Amino acid sequence: MKENTPPIPLHSSFPPTEQETGSEELERLRYENAKLKKINSVLMRRVEMGWGNHSDAYQSFEDAAMLADKVKERTYKLQQALHRLEESNQQLEKATRDAELSRLSSDQDRQRLSDAIESISESFALFDSDRKMVLVNSRCSEFWRQHHIDFELGKTTFQEITAASLPLVDRASKAQKKVTTTREPITQTIFRLKDGTWIQMSERKTAEGGLVVVYTDITTIKQSEELRYEQAMAEQAALLKATLENMSEGVALVNANGELETWNQRFVEIADIDESNVRRGVNYVSLLEESELNERLPEYEMPALLQGEVFEIEKTLASGKVILLKRHVLNGGGFLNTYTDITERSHHQQALKESEQRIRLITDAMPAQISYVNKEMCYEFVNREFERCFHRSRAEILSHHLRDVLGENAFNNLYIYIERAMLGQAVNFEIEQANDSGDTRISNKSFIPHFDQQRNVIGFFALEQDVTEQRRTAKALKHAYDYMEQRVNQRTKKISEINNQLRKEIEDRQLAEISLLEAKREADKANESKSKFLAATSHDLLQPMNSARLFAGALTELPLSGDASKLLTSLSYSLENLESLITALVDISKLEAGLIEPVLDDFVIEDLLSNLQNEFRPQAEAKGLRFRFQTSARVVHSDAYLLARILRNLLSNAIRYTNRGSILLGVRHRKDGLEIQITDTGIGIPQDKLGEIFQEFNRVEAKKRRHDQGLGLGLAIVDKLASVMSHRIHVDSKEKRGSTFSVLLPYGQIRSREEMPSKPSIEDTFNQNLEGASILIIDNDEAICTGMRQLLGGWGCHVTTVQTLDELRNTRWLKTLSPDLIVADYHLDDGDTGFDALQITEDTLGVEVPVIMITANYTNELRQQVRKKGYSLLNKPVKPHKMKMALSHLLSKAAVS
Repeated sequence: MKENTPPIPLHSSFPPTEQETGSEELERLRYENAKLKKINSVLMRRVEMGWGNHSDAYQSFEDAAMLADKVKERTYKLQQALHRLEESNQQLEKATRDAELSRLSSDQDRQRLSDAIESISESFALFDSDRKMVLVNSRCSEFWRQHHIDFELGKTTFQEITAASLPLVDRASKAQKKVTTTREPITQTIFRLKDGTWIQMSERKTAEGGLVVVYTDITTIKQSEELRYEQAMAEQAALLKATLENMSEGVALVNANGELETWNQRFVEIADIDESNVRRGVNYVSLLEESELNERLPEYEMPALLQGEVFEIEKTLASGKVILLKRHVLNGGGFLNTYTDITERSHHQQALKESEQRIRLITDAMPAQISYVNKEMCYEFVNREFERCFHRSRAEILSHHLRDVLGENAFNNLYIYIERAMLGQAVNFEIEQANDSGDTRISNKSFIPHFDQQRNVIGFFALEQDVTEQRRTAKALKHAYDYMEQRVNQRTKKISEINNQLRKEIEDRQLAEISLLEAKREADKANESKSKFLAATSHDLLQPMNSARLFAGALTELPLSGDASKLLTSLSYSLENLESLITALVDISKLEAGLIEPVLDDFVIEDLLSNLQNEFRPQAEAKGLRFRFQTSARVVHSDAYLLARILRNLLSNAIRYTNRGSILLGVRHRKDGLEIQITDTGIGIPQDKLGEIFQEFNRVEAKKRRHDQGLGLGLAIVDKLASVMSHRIHVDSKEKRGSTFSVLLPYGQIRSREEMPSKPSIEDTFNQNLEGASILIIDNDEAICTGMRQLLGGWGCHVTTVQTLDELRNTRWLKTLSPDLIVADYHLDDGDTGFDALQITEDTLGVEVPVIMITANYTNELRQQVRKKGYSLLNKPVKPHKMKMALSHLLSKAAVS
């Protein structure tokens, strides 16, 4: 149709018909728009309910709202265009009125009216009061002729024209509205012809009852409007789609047929379904058949869903995730599902629930009344004691006002304290109240205010304890105190008299005690002098003992007759007993004098235990006893030398007091350390004697064992050495069945292989290392030098002895000698020491020679000096077997290096 072609006039009372209109793209956009509007409506309602109000989702809804504003703005512009069209119609009406005023009195006036009507760009038709056509312009006539609609001025009515035009109109597009003007109202009808032309028909009655109809072609305006509408809908659809994809919740829209309409990627991830199976139109139940979020048909028929209520449920997946499902029924059928991962929130809720249960358990167990009151003065928490005192259940107390629970009088009495707590003051007070039975009780109450982050009081905690009995008791005690004070005053006088008598007796006793203390100091001084004397003279005591042992050892290397051999054995036994006695006395004296200090270090216990096994196994087997041994590779923290002394004394006692059976040297791993145990099957110790065995000069069955030459100092030395090193000694014994002595050692730190001491050799076949070795002996005692020459010469060594430092200073013979090993005594003449002698040999020889230092000095200071120099240390009296082991070990190391 051309732009100036008049449209078909239609009356607003025509009934609509159902016909297919518009392009497929427009229909698709309209469908998507309607669907997204549903989603938008549900999501906006969710936002208003407070669920899922995240900042990104809310921003998307704000964008959607801005888009709606744009649509409104464009609609407003369209309405402005329609208003301009109405203004044109009003101008036309004005011209029509002017024409009517002329009453068409003359042909000239009629011609003018015709010219005016022809000048109007819209189609124009004028009907009289009978609705007969009296005037039309050419645009309207041309259109009716094109569509084969016959008309005749003065005869054809408005209804006939309308009926003839009916087949050309798309009635589904018809819309009617009334526009009120200063005079008569104008009825405007907008409709579309089947050829796609949009027409606006404006009807207005004239003053004489006639009808003026103006037809305006608004196709261009409608097309522009529809284009802007489609663009706006497309933008809105894209924004809503982006909103769905950016939401942290999974969203799925299902239509009335149970088919999936739209969704977001989050829904696919939470449901854990194959994305290739997710498409529009797929059955929703079938899609979730293999998912943990599957939903059965009866769930759709729940009354809550049928009534349009929001349905929600939590599901816990096998992975531990907790998903919150919310479903909203849509007005047009179908529903919208949202899936939210609330795992963290669920865990927090569970933790809060468990915490609340623990708090409830604690508060319910307390004998005091505990409660919490909010700022509206209503109870929010009470414990079991509170319920018991008020004889009400928790449901009858919580959310109720203090006045309702406490009563009017009690509330008024407490109001001043409550008001102070609400102002932020901590209040503590005592109040006397009558309970339901009429008894007066005294309560101690504390109101502690509860602040929020802005330091505003939002409630207070209340703690109440019944202190009636305490106050009554305090009152009774006050009366008793007053009475007792009176009695005390009466007795004080009598006691003062007795005190005077006692004071005199005390003075006499003090004089006696002073005498006793003086005697004790003298005894301690004498004992200390004895201990220091024994410790200081240990060298002189052990020196001849050492030479005797050397001579006896040298004799064992010579071939002797049977009688001589027996005499030598008896001599060795006597020397051994003498050595034990002297060593025990010296040890006790040094321990009492405080001259022995431990050098604690970390070392592997296996080396020490293995040496003890090799030393005592032959002694046990010689007595017919079986020696069992169990070792460990653990590192302990102790003094290896003093620990060896403890274990040797315990092993010696075990062999001494065991006539048959076995001896066990073993270890047990305890939590706080390594326990070394020495167990025997000997005579045992009576239970009443266990507390005495560690005392000095105490022996088990001393009268029955007179052949035993011991002094009873072995266990006393063990106890004192263990105390010095802070080790724990334990004994478990049964008479005639045996005893078990144990020493608990703390674990040490494992050191690197370079820091670990080398394991001493324990073999007794060393003649190949000693044969032909050049040994230099430095000792100021001629007897010891002679004994060393005899003993070491018997082992195949070339022995050279020196007694003074002057002999060493003759460098010519010393360089010629070039000894393989040096044995030096620590104590020499004139205050000289073995270190002085060894310094001379080092300066003369210029090379390092293995050294064995022999001494009767057991101090830690000397041991540290010897260790720092790298020398070996042997204590007097020296046993030949130990000397042979030490010589062979050092010579073998020198040969390897």
